[in-house]
Amino acid sequence: MEIEVVEKGIGFARDEKFREALSVFDEDLCFTQHPTAMSYYAVCLANVEGNYDKAISLCLMAAEKEFYNPEIYFNLGRIFLLNGQKSVAVRAFRKGLKFDNCHLGLLKEMRRLGVRRRPVVAFLQRQNPVNRLLGRLVGRIA
Repeated sequence: MEIEVVEKGIGFARDEKFREALSVFDEDLCFTQHPTAMSYYAVCLANVEGNYDKAISLCLMAAEKEFYNPEIYFNLGRIFLLNGQKSVAVRAFRKGLKFDNCHLGLLKEMRRLGVRRRPVVAFLQRQNPVNRLLGRLVGRIA
């Protein structure tokens, strides 16, 4: 029964029906024992109530329980973006990609943000022809 409630709440949150998800999660606080659900609850809190500090701390608690779960880092990054902290969000997305480099949500957010990689040759400027050529080659390989 509890797992069904958790799945229902997560489903609402994934569909960006944050108010509905929040009410499902608040029914019996079922999210407290489920780290992924806790991270989705945090996203709902951030979106509906604008309570970013509580949302971030809940998401970090979820990440402590399941540090290997890319979904949690995806949600954490989304909260940071809502709070206007792009650089911290990018770090969260990158950490999630370390655990699953094919996670569609993480890849979509990184693409949307247009985050650049570091220059291939660090001591040369980004615009240097050597860096541009090597960057294109690495981009095709990766």
